[in-house]
Amino acid sequence: MRDAQHQTRTLPKLKPYLWIAGVLLIVWLGFVWLVQIKAQELNMELRDMNKVLRWGIAAILGPLLLIFSVHWWGNAVASEKARLAAYKANVLAQIAEQQATQARTYALEIRGVGLGIYQDHQSEIWQFIKKKNDNFASIYSRDPKDYKASLRSRQNSRDIKIRVAFKHSAGESVAYWPIPVFALGPPDPYEKGYRAAGLINSGRNKATLGVTQFLWQDDESTTHAQGMIERLFQFFDD
Repeated sequence: MRDAQHQTRTLPKLKPYLWIAGVLLIVWLGFVWLVQIKAQELNMELRDMNKVLRWGIAAILGPLLLIFSVHWWGNAVASEKARLAAYKANVLAQIAEQQATQARTYALEIRGVGLGIYQDHQSEIWQFIKKKNDNFASIYSRDPKDYKASLRSRQNSRDIKIRVAFKHSAGESVAYWPIPVFALGPPDPYEKGYRAAGLINSGRNKATLGVTQFLWQDDESTTHAQGMIERLFQFFDD
């Protein structure tokens, strides 16, 4: 069906060729008729007139058929080029559409936050921040006397806050779904090989997140978090 439609589109108009053929045939037949009349007037005998008549008709129709075929072939070539150009344009448009669909349309979304500081965690800290209303001052006292001096007390508080942070941030994550983790911790003053990466497994165990897969992405033991925060956002950009 498609080939038939394509053939119909490339077929030249027959009417002009039929008109030309008809006029030339009439002229040729009229010429032959006049020659016969003239020969009769002169009492001349014309031989093989049928053969001459046929050759004349062939001489008219042959070139016309050749011209018509060349015209048809030219239309077919032009139509095929147009179809190829349209096909290429369609393919390029589809590729562009696929690339646009595959372009990044996502945004960084915070699905869970776990926060624990000193004896407080989660909403309590946000309330203190709102009450303090100062972005350049700590919500906690700077006087060491306001805090317990016991090492055991601080270690227990640290363990609880690690559990709180992991539980609230990753507790609702999809089971067995890998989660990239950036670990940030204080420097090791005693050079015992401490690395912040150890917080990943420690927090996972304390929060009893046995079916959550934490994947180490980066860790740093430092007093400044700016570099780690930049690498975190660069990770999402990449």
